[in-house]
Amino acid sequence: MRKIKSQTVAAICCVGILAVAGGTVAMAQSPTILAGSGDVVTTTGEEESADTIQEQLCIWGTVLSVENGQICIDNKSGVSVEGEIVLNISEEDSRVLDAENGFPVQLSDIQVGETIYAYIGPAMTMSLPPQTFAEMVICKIPADFKVPEYVDVESMEWSESGDWTLTSSAGTSYRIPANTPITPYLTRQLVTLADVTNGRRLLVWSDGENQVQKLVLFAE
Repeated sequence: MRKIKSQTVAAICCVGILAVAGGTVAMAQSPTILAGSGDVVTTTGEEESADTIQEQLCIWGTVLSVENGQICIDNKSGVSVEGEIVLNISEEDSRVLDAENGFPVQLSDIQVGETIYAYIGPAMTMSLPPQTFAEMVICKIPADFKVPEYVDVESMEWSESGDWTLTSSAGTSYRIPANTPITPYLTRQLVTLADVTNGRRLLVWSDGENQVQKLVLFAE
């Protein structure tokens, strides 16, 4: 992935303004980076297509500041733009979750200096620092802990042993033992592994061999 150097970003005179509406990211009359490609495009906020914004990138870094619905991090993931990135958090469309249990965390409880993971869309403003919308933020990560993954389900296949194989839209395969606990996100609805179907989204805790230990299933 091509990196956008600070000298190049500084040459862009227009500052992007990020707006979040109905789960989509709108760039108001501003040059933006398509983070998956490094291409620069100009959008009006209504031209952003669903195909463009559905791609999710996972980044991580140290929190530099938290204020006014924004988290500024020092992105060290090697994905998207290096260095400072401002993550815009929407009360309606973003989830900020605890890495150990998947419970919601208040934005005010995130501490400067802690490491967080964030799932962002490919569109990012060319402001300094660049801004983007975060659909998922995973925080409160213990030391030496494998962070759960936020995945889109491509397929879920049952075997005669009773185990399941989940394949994510990113192409990662996970083995799910038949007795793996699965819970719905913030509801009392009863769900089973059979409810994990194409297009559903999950938080997946797994070991180093991608054997799943537990799952949280989000509403359709």
